[in-house]
Amino acid sequence: MFKDNKKIIYAFSGLLLLVIAAQYFIPQPPDWSRNYQRQNKSAFGCYAIYNLLSEKIAYKTNTNNNSLYQLNESTPVGSLLMINDQVNLSKSDVSALYNYLNKGNSVFIAANQFGGDLADSLHLKTDYEFMNYFFSHDSLISKKGVEITFTATNLKQKKYSYPLLLNTSGFSNFDSTKFNVLAFYNNNKACFIHAKIGNGHIYLSSIPDAFGNYFVVNHNNRFVAYTMLSKLSSKKIIWDEHYKTYNTANYSLLKFILESDSLYAAYLLMIAGILLYMLFESKRRQKAIKVIVPPENSTLQFVSVISHVYYNSKNHKHVAVEKIKYFYETVRKKFNVNTSSINAEFMDEMATLSGIDKTKVKQLFNYCEQIKTAGQITEYDLVELNRQIHNFNKNSLR
Repeated sequence: MFKDNKKIIYAFSGLLLLVIAAQYFIPQPPDWSRNYQRQNKSAFGCYAIYNLLSEKIAYKTNTNNNSLYQLNESTPVGSLLMINDQVNLSKSDVSALYNYLNKGNSVFIAANQFGGDLADSLHLKTDYEFMNYFFSHDSLISKKGVEITFTATNLKQKKYSYPLLLNTSGFSNFDSTKFNVLAFYNNNKACFIHAKIGNGHIYLSSIPDAFGNYFVVNHNNRFVAYTMLSKLSSKKIIWDEHYKTYNTANYSLLKFILESDSLYAAYLLMIAGILLYMLFESKRRQKAIKVIVPPENSTLQFVSVISHVYYNSKNHKHVAVEKIKYFYETVRKKFNVNTSSINAEFMDEMATLSGIDKTKVKQLFNYCEQIKTAGQITEYDLVELNRQIHNFNKNSLR
């Protein structure tokens, strides 16, 4: 097919190279993804704290890419350090973690959310703060957020103030017979706790952002991260990369292409070029096929016209309100409840009837009420509303 059309191939190849070059030289926007990887230099990567460990806290730092069970098999001696946005360990992981602690090792885990069997075994519950939901990253840097205070006598008078850029969650529940609180935020919410398990010690922090590059490199509050990590008993630290949400070991070649803007654009252009070429070549070499016009569906045309009107007007608030009205009507029919008053009693009832976690139910209905009272919302807010409603309908028992 391509044998006698070298000019077309050259044209597509040249266009492909131009797109790749353009994407390569275009300045890339800041990466605000919370990946917490040791080699990542973005705002919430952990390149800085990983390289400072040997200088400030440890004499040796190793990287672990295996599960906790495999880590136990190698019988290491050292302090395990896990930093991620959330930690959801399985039953076998928790068993391996306890075995690791019983050997006299220390474990330090920093995450906004603790779930799975680890949360169940330690009776942990974290409440996530959604105060920074409707702001851009630039505005979050300038807005005042939380204040962190340590309970140690020599640090009790010192308060560390963070902007809203710091994602914050606190331990609303934990086993007080095992854990003692080492740090609070806003004077009453625990964010750093400690317990002795077996022969070892476990430290849990609910503010992993404090270990990100943004708050470690030339930031006044970098001593918060140093103070927390100084609790580790062993000078040999094992840095975990296995349980990261952004685990580079799981990346395939196709995933690498799709996550690069330039390579992704080039990939799409190549596919589109091949399809167009095949389309025109097939039209030139085959007999004409009679086109059968399907019956017109005026309903679909009406929906298309209305959707384009809303899209072009950018009136996301109106669309969101209509979406919420329809969702509340569905809730009333399915669950036979009154949606005129969205309160704690209503959310408890909805969590029971739907079988969905109360935290997620509360997040959804609070988000709906916030949008109803907001002056204007963005396209992202509308997409997020649709996502949360879809997840609720999908996971509901009714």
